[in-house]
Amino acid sequence: MAAPLVAVSAGAAYSRLIEPYNYWISETDIFIRDLPPAFEGFRITQLTDIHHSRILGISEVRRVISLAQQTKPDMFVLTGDYSTSYRRYIEPCAEALAALSAPEGVWAVLGNHDHYTDPELTTRALARNHITVLNNTHTTLRRGADSLQLSGIDDWSWNATDWARAFAGLDASTPTILLSHQPAVLDLEQTRNVSLIISGHTHGGQIKFPFFGAPASHFTNDLKYARGLFRRADTQLYVSSGTGVIGLPLRFGVRPEIAVLRLSRSS
Repeated sequence: MAAPLVAVSAGAAYSRLIEPYNYWISETDIFIRDLPPAFEGFRITQLTDIHHSRILGISEVRRVISLAQQTKPDMFVLTGDYSTSYRRYIEPCAEALAALSAPEGVWAVLGNHDHYTDPELTTRALARNHITVLNNTHTTLRRGADSLQLSGIDDWSWNATDWARAFAGLDASTPTILLSHQPAVLDLEQTRNVSLIISGHTHGGQIKFPFFGAPASHFTNDLKYARGLFRRADTQLYVSSGTGVIGLPLRFGVRPEIAVLRLSRSS
């Protein structure tokens, strides 16, 4: 009788004290049709779902940022949920994120929890710390004569997305990367011409048991694209499991992730 109790206690301690802080720096090659030669090997580091809160303090946020900076990417992208539900955590998180630096900049979009707290304050706080929020807009990255388009949408689940603004004036012959907190946009007609969508939101399920899977998948459709690389026709989607937690301060079977994506031209 004692053995099962010990196992349960050990599992509970691991999911609370170890796995939430056992960060995984993943590396994924993304093959993109017609990728311009100057962007071959272009490295993007994604941070998402930091969820700075009472559960995940600012010292841990700074640790995540330090680990991300060590990946030395060409560009950082931040895909939402910087805090969870209280405004007082927004500005400290943004100030910590100011430590990120990359040759092609630091770009961000908002997530659903940024709308729960204060989207305007979150946008201003990020901007003050030299992070550009692509709120239904886009930019063009240039290397010599070659270019790569980067677009960002406000959170789709809050009906805050303006597709017309986000894609206005984009060149259909140039690959486009879309930042979207919600991975569900892969299924939408509006994303059919996007080369790569980078998303978070799911936490990878946060708790995932062998054989049974993620309990949350039985109660929500949000985990259709839980973590990893997906494809619909010529559009690819990468979903990171993020670095923070929400609800229960636990992770089990889903390590927190700092994602590094390396772009290559498909044959």
